[in-house]
Amino acid sequence: MKNEIATNPAYRKVVAALDDCEKRYDGLIKWTGATNDLRLSSTVAILKGEVEQRRRLEVELLTAVEAERQRIGQDLHDDLCQRLGAIALLIGSLAKEVSVLDPKLGGKVAKIPSLVTETIESCRNLARGLHPVTLATAGLPAALAELAARVPANVKFEWPHSERIDFEPMLALHLYRIAEEAVANAVKHAGAKSITIGLAILAGRPVLEIKDDGKGIAQKLKTEGMGLRNIQYRANVIGGDLTVEARKGGGTCVRCTLPLRRSKS
Repeated sequence: MKNEIATNPAYRKVVAALDDCEKRYDGLIKWTGATNDLRLSSTVAILKGEVEQRRRLEVELLTAVEAERQRIGQDLHDDLCQRLGAIALLIGSLAKEVSVLDPKLGGKVAKIPSLVTETIESCRNLARGLHPVTLATAGLPAALAELAARVPANVKFEWPHSERIDFEPMLALHLYRIAEEAVANAVKHAGAKSITIGLAILAGRPVLEIKDDGKGIAQKLKTEGMGLRNIQYRANVIGGDLTVEARKGGGTCVRCTLPLRRSKS
């Protein structure tokens, strides 16, 4: 999946543009050492424009990635799973015919449909990961609960059932992806055995928190890891404050705090 996304023309175009932004930042920062006030003011104005351009590029990047994920997920669910289902039915019918002529061989053939069914379930899990349908149909809490159940680790999801938590679709998607990436990092890089995904409203501000008991995240992964960079991109896009901190006693806490929510009249 990652290779397909990385070769997507829109993805490559935006990544290249982001790299150009980084190079221009370096030049602008060096230029700000000048003592001429007019020159400095001009540099600051250009830098602000570069920041806005980078934010737009980040949005385009994430949009390209989500579009590709949705396409692959739908292909898996609507096409591949349907084809595999049809194959399972045909083999089941074939097994009955073969059993009449050769019961032993028929018994072997009859085992194939169950294997195909297991493959279908794996494809559906992949499709749900690529394109979380539950997010659109049941909301962010339900999607996060499904994510916790799908991960091959001890993952819990906690949220205040007494309080209604609803978000705009794109905001919910970014929060879901942040949680998904943080959980994947905890399992893959930190070797976490226990992970907790928490969603709450604290002092009017939505907070998404992912805590684990792993070995922590190395400094290199913090600065160079694509997973954490993706999380930071998403947090920036939704105006969230992102922190990645070591927990007392071991493990890591990834927290994304969103701006104050305005009460709906």
